[in-house]
This record gives sequence, structure tokens and C-alpha cells, in this order.
Amino acid sequence: MLVLAVAATSMAGVRSATAADGIAAALFGEKDTAITEGYAYGVSLNVEASGSDDIKQLIASTSRLMVEQARGASDAYALVARARSDVAQIEAALYSAGHYAGVIDIRVAGQPIEGLDPASLGGGDSARPEVAINVTPGPRFVFGNVEIVQVSHHGEGPSLSAADLGLRNGDTAGSSLIIAASEKIVEAWRSAGFPLARIIDKQITADHARNTVDIRLHLDPGPPAVYGWVGVSGAPNLDHETLLAQSKLKSGNAYRPKDIKRARDRLVKMPGIESVRVVEGDRLDANGGIPVNLEVSERKPRYFGATASLSTTDGAEIEAHWGHRNLFGEGEHLRFEGSVARIGSEALDRLEFDAAAIYTKAGILDVDTDLVSEFRLTREHPDAYDSLDVSAKVGLAHVFSPVLSGSATLAAKFSQTTDAFGDNRYLLLSVPLEAVYDTRDRRLDATRGVSVMASLTPALDTIGGAGFVKSDVQFASYLPLADEGRTVLAARIGMGSIAGASAADVPASTRFFGGGGGSVRGYEYRSIGPLADGKVAGGLGYVGTSLELRQRLTQSFGIVTFIDAISVTEKSYPDFNGDFYVGAGVGLRYFTVLGPLRIDVATPLNERDGRPPVAVYVGLGQAF
Repeated sequence: MLVLAVAATSMAGVRSATAADGIAAALFGEKDTAITEGYAYGVSLNVEASGSDDIKQLIASTSRLMVEQARGASDAYALVARARSDVAQIEAALYSAGHYAGVIDIRVAGQPIEGLDPASLGGGDSARPEVAINVTPGPRFVFGNVEIVQVSHHGEGPSLSAADLGLRNGDTAGSSLIIAASEKIVEAWRSAGFPLARIIDKQITADHARNTVDIRLHLDPGPPAVYGWVGVSGAPNLDHETLLAQSKLKSGNAYRPKDIKRARDRLVKMPGIESVRVVEGDRLDANGGIPVNLEVSERKPRYFGATASLSTTDGAEIEAHWGHRNLFGEGEHLRFEGSVARIGSEALDRLEFDAAAIYTKAGILDVDTDLVSEFRLTREHPDAYDSLDVSAKVGLAHVFSPVLSGSATLAAKFSQTTDAFGDNRYLLLSVPLEAVYDTRDRRLDATRGVSVMASLTPALDTIGGAGFVKSDVQFASYLPLADEGRTVLAARIGMGSIAGASAADVPASTRFFGGGGGSVRGYEYRSIGPLADGKVAGGLGYVGTSLELRQRLTQSFGIVTFIDAISVTEKSYPDFNGDFYVGAGVGLRYFTVLGPLRIDVATPLNERDGRPPVAVYVGLGQAF
């Protein structure tokens, strides 16, 4: 199976050409317009010290002369200026490693840079001066006497020792540790309710006789504070009172930086808001309150987009959506979406389609609870069954923490199906309950973290009288095996159960199937499951797993090797002893600002007569 996909999107008020250009740049990257400058030079680095490799690597990543050597310089004057600025850059790098007595000597064409006349270096293509960077790091300094002064005259606060701040006597006195300590002590007092805390005196003395660094940090905590005036600026199309209520920042409440972070997170999750900047005042009012202003930037209220795909076995598919992020001025989100599939592979009366209207209202009960509702019409024609589903649901979604959310809804679905069990009608009333725990660093291309999605849906068929409970759990984990996530081991396992009814009493679109790009690659969509009268009928239980080794080769390209497996059974619980269908393959990734463009080639490892031996999948984002 070969699947090709293209996408387009736009926004109201934006020219189509601009939108298309933006997507082309996102997917395929801008052309590199940087031109190598004409004045070339060579550069060498000599570090006189034991264990110099680490220092060499540190300097090589800091020196502009070395980092920009391939680019060259515009002329001799620019080269000399670059060399002179490198002295301060390398000195700062040495300080970060605890070397405060280093000697840095940079020579261009054998001449010291102090007093060097760039005109003497010549110019043109024939000029290629050699630059020598000679560094003697000197001894490594350690922390000596460390004094922390932090006294509040307005109430108790945190009392951090030198060890708490990472300034332990005898440890390497890296300058970055000193900077981090200054920031840590200020943030600790701010977190305790002292927003004006600041370092008023910082004394750092390098004692070259003892090879130590003595430090004195004097912090003025200032008075504790409450929130004073809280206002909103920007966002002319959003109701400011609603935004203030959503932020949950109230005048008179004790000041806590975590409240400000949560306020920003609450507002940014509203569909109509692009960004939020919180600006605090630099002094307290007469009542001890600190003024806070929320500078809000809106997103364009209307948006639309479309995608198209082509499959050699399933024909073409077209999807489009339109949405409004601020329908009534209080952040209400309305979205219409629809798709038509199997174009060209079936007669018009056999086309598949899906259409939905989705409405969300933020902060319906409290700032962390949203109203969610949906109406959906779906027609499906996989090889296993034909179905026409009409469904509606309404409920609440709640954010418990930045990584944990859940929802509870009331749902109704009418389903008319033709499958291995004949022609049947169902009218399901259900209460879907869902929870999501997500610590991934990126949704479309995770390199670390876990994702857990669990659902429990008690349902009753009011036509047939059967009741059942459907449950499903998906767990995914991402483990970086190399620095910066260049090599990642990704694993996923899922289990599901439908208990309390037979397969014939459950609509085909509700049963479990396997196969396809989101399940077991190499097999056709929904082609795996228990048989009834020689036809795939779907099951009441399943267990599935996927394992991927993702390797990033360059900034733009990566490869993936993967294996997927699933067992779908007639039993109403996952069965590890069932027949497993396994698919394996390799994939190519092209990394864009939108996420990785995915091309997977898979083959089924279980023999299946009359089925394609190879399947190709194209999509945006990793498989899971």
C-alpha cells in the first residue's frame, strides 16, 4: 500500500500565496541564503595544560574564530575584530571552568593582535592568513570563603546556606555556579512571597596565592507582598473580565510566583490566545500590593486548513476544517471538520465520510474546567464491515495539573451496521470517562517522558438491551540514548477490553481491530481480528505493542527501525497467548518546524494470502 499526503492551510485575512509559502518553508526548509564571505583564514588552537582536551572542546565551541572559520570573514578588518573579541569570549569560557589565571595569546599571520594594522594582512582571494590561538589555562580555582547575607526585617523567609546554593568549599569555582547561586537565592525569596528581593552587593575575589575564589552575596529581600492592581492589556476582541477570572489572580491574595505561572498557563490554553507576558511592578502600593499586568496577544480568530492523501489500495482522501477561536468574545472555540475517503476506489455510494461540529467553552465551572461538546456523522467501509454512525456528546474536561487532565461526558450513538453478524441497529447511551498523563517534551517528536491515556466507557444499547463496559489503556515511553535526543528508544503498549456483551451485541465501529499506520504497520486498516463466517469481525479484547529506535542523522534527516505486534481476541480481556500479528520495517524522517515528516515502509511477518507484501505510510509526526 502506498500513501501520499499533501497539506495546505490558511487564515482569514492572510493571502493564499503567503500561507502556501509558509507551509513550503515549514515542510521543506528555507533555502540557505548565507554566502561564504570572501576573506578566508586558517585557525589552530594550542592549549598548554594537562587534560587539555576538555578545555579545547570548551574553547572550540566558544571561539568565533573557530565556529565561523568555514564562513570566513568579510575582510581583514573583520578578522582582526573577531580575534580581539575572542579574547573576552575565551576568558569567560575559562572562568566557567574555574580557571581565573589564564593567559590568552592570539596571533594573526604571526603578529599579536594588540596594535595590529589589518591593512598589513593584505586582501583578495590570495590572502589566507593563519590565526593561532594559544591558551595557558593556569591552575583550577576552588571556592574558599563564602558569605551569604540574607536578613528580612518584615517576616521570616528562606535561609539558604552556601551548600544549598551549590557554593561548597573546595569545589571548582565555575563562574556559572556563581551566577546560578545568585539567581537561586533571589528566586527562593520571591517564591516565599518577597517579589522585590534582589542582590544589592556581590563581591567575588580571586586569591591567586591560594587559588581560591572568595564570595560575598548580600541579598535584600524587601517586604512580603500581596497582589495589588491586576489588569489586562491587549486582546481587544476578548472580554478582559473573563481573562482576569481565568487567570485566578486576585487583589489581596499573597504573592507567589507559581500563581503567575499558572495564570499564564491557564490563559495560553485558551484557543484564542497566542501568548501572555506578565509584567510586575517595581514597587509596592500603600497596601503592600504589587501591581501585575497581563499583556495578552491574540491569535487570528478564524482559521481553516485541508489535507489530501492517496492510497493505491484505498483511493484518495480529502479532509478540511474551519474554526473560530473566539466565537462570542469569551474564548469559545467552534470547529467544523470533514473528510471524504476511498475516492476513485469505490462507487460514489461506497465513499467513506466523516463530519463533525465541536464546541468548547473555557472555564465553565472554574478556571480549570471546560465545557466540551461534539456532534459527529461517520460512514465507514473497511473490508470488515459497513457502518453509518451518528453520535453526540457533551461533558466537562478538567486540568488537574500541567501533566494530568481528564474528562467525563454523556454520549449517545446510533449505529447501523452490516458485517459478519448481519444487518443490525444499535442506539448506545454511554458515559465516557478519560484521563491523560503526559510528560513528553514534544507531542509530535518526543525524545523523553511518558504518555498514559486511559478510558472507561459504560454503555447500554437501548434497542437490543445489551450493556457492556469498554476500557482502553495506552502507555508510551521515550528514552534518550544519546545527548540531545539524537538516539531515542520509543516503546508503546496498549490493552483493551469490552466486557458484559457478545461481539454481535457491540457495534462494529466500537469493537477492536488491528492493522494500519496507527496500529500494526504492514497490514491493511482494520484487517486484523477474530473471524466470523470467514470474515474479520473484530474482537472484545486486544493487546498491542510497538518498539522504535529513532536515530537523527543530520539536522534535517533521521531514520527509524520499528516492529509492531497485536493480538485481537474474542475474549473480553487481553490475551497474551493469542495469535499475534507482527509487522516490521524502516522509516525516513524529514524534520520540519511543524514536526517530522514520516515515511514508513513495512512488511507483514505473518503470511496472508492475497494481501500486499509491502505497505508505505506518509504522515506528519512520529507514529506514536
